Amino acid sequence: MIHKGIFYDLGIPASEENANYLEKKIINIVGMNGHECSEIWSKVSEWLDNPVLKERLRSKLAR
Repeated sequence: MIHKGIFYDLGIPASEENANYLEKKIINIVGMNGHECSEIWSKVSEWLDNPVLKERLRSKLAR
């Protein structure tokens, strides 16, 4: 669903080993558990386009 480029843009180290974990964490952060991939991606895109939400996402992923 989410490409490693997004993790790179957020400054979050991603690898094959942790990519699925990070994707699940992002889904939880943006409040889209149980939604279809296209809905999740749309919400993540909104977060990435908003500087405040993007920083919140980056901060929560870095924990």
